[in-house]
Amino acid sequence: MKLRHVVLFGFENGPDRAAIANVVRRFAALQTSVPGVDAFESGENCSPEGLHQGHSHAFVLTFSSAEARDAYLTHPEHVAFANWVKPFLASTTVVDYWTEGASAP
Repeated sequence: MKLRHVVLFGFENGPDRAAIANVVRRFAALQTSVPGVDAFESGENCSPEGLHQGHSHAFVLTFSSAEARDAYLTHPEHVAFANWVKPFLASTTVVDYWTEGASAP
């Protein structure tokens, strides 16, 4: 079982594509600077359904345990990134789930 940490961002009207690319780059860098992140994926919304609720970018981090996720959440690099990115964001949603339909151990 793996724990997925899904983060959805909607950006304020101000940031241009270069600024958003910098946000994505800095978020991705957490995989190497914070222990316990097994995988990182990101992408821009391309759904034709129109149900994005203002979110334009998705990020999925994978952890092997709830303890690894919890350590990530309080790690100084993650906290610094979260504080840095706030002014760029209009909306944020976070959802965690265990893969394969299993519950947490």
